[in-house]
Amino acid sequence: MRPLPTTPHECALWLFDNLEEIKSVGTHWQGRLPAKWNFNEIEDGLPSALKGVLDSQSRIVEFHPASCNVYETLDGLVHGLERRRVPPVFTIRALNYTHGKTQIVPQSIRDYLDAVKFWQLLQSFADYEVNQAIVYIKSFESKVEVRAEYGVADLVSLTGFPEFASAYFESDHHRDQKRNIIRASLLEVCKGQLVMRLSELLPKFDDLVDRVKASYSLYTADFSFEKLKSDVDEQNVEDMLRLNKTLADIQNQLLALPAALMLAGAGVKEGIFATNASIWIGVGVFAWVMHHLVKNQQNSVAAIEQEVQLRIEKVKNQPADIASRVIPLFDMLKNRVTKQQRVLRQIFWAVVIVWVVATGIVVNSQWPAAATASWNLVQCEMQNAWNATKVFFSP
Repeated sequence: MRPLPTTPHECALWLFDNLEEIKSVGTHWQGRLPAKWNFNEIEDGLPSALKGVLDSQSRIVEFHPASCNVYETLDGLVHGLERRRVPPVFTIRALNYTHGKTQIVPQSIRDYLDAVKFWQLLQSFADYEVNQAIVYIKSFESKVEVRAEYGVADLVSLTGFPEFASAYFESDHHRDQKRNIIRASLLEVCKGQLVMRLSELLPKFDDLVDRVKASYSLYTADFSFEKLKSDVDEQNVEDMLRLNKTLADIQNQLLALPAALMLAGAGVKEGIFATNASIWIGVGVFAWVMHHLVKNQQNSVAAIEQEVQLRIEKVKNQPADIASRVIPLFDMLKNRVTKQQRVLRQIFWAVVIVWVVATGIVVNSQWPAAATASWNLVQCEMQNAWNATKVFFSP
């Protein structure tokens, strides 16, 4: 059974856990392999990058843990390429921390991770790169070269860094404008310096954040408000025209409502079933068609109302000072939607009334005695209900 782990990093940790008399010797570590382990098997199983000089007689094993990202202190990690990118896995033995496995992250490790992420974000917005440094340039006189040079002693806590990174580097909203603002703010922070090391920039992080936030607030107040207001006004006009069109599309059919009543009133003939039935069917078909036309227009108004609400929600996602000034622009449109819904409901009931009245006219002309009896019965029931109400409320 193979005693050694399968990855170089785990092998380095295994050596620290199992060698005896382990100590640091210059650029490497060494220790004595206990007798319970087969020396040749361990020698053959160690990765070449980790393995140093091995002496089978003394059972001394030399190894280079830094080559497998295992360090005694954080100072061993923060150098070279690791200043610009975090290894996928690494261990700091003095902190008892293994990246990606230890749940509680020491503050010094957090500061290192934030410093690397900060460098990578600055790199993503830089104008160009040269000799592993990044350059921000506004003009020939206004430019700065930022170098990823820092040590453990230079690490500081970057207050609010995750929120700042998410809002100004990683968000796609106003991305180009944010890039210009960050460039201008960085050049202000580095004013007078052609070269800025990250060790000098990290302590100025709060100053950079304040400048970026202030510039962005000014930009959104002066530019975004006008642009957003213009877009809202333009869309509101289009929506208003669409609302007006919901009535314009059926206005010719609306003119037929009084005509239908006139037809029913003047066309029915007492006792002539064919004529009366034809008129009633005609009015019924007209009422059915109008019913569906009105329902279709009500659906159109409901769809416009939903679109307006979605636009309102989108505006609410803008900065509060801008949203509070734009939201009132929707009031007239919302009132128009409410009025149009009310008018369409009134038209719907007008169609129902026309059909009911036409039905009454036809029934009265075709069966006058039955209509009179029915009306008398209705009047009688209404009178009885009224009398009962008076009795109930009488002292």
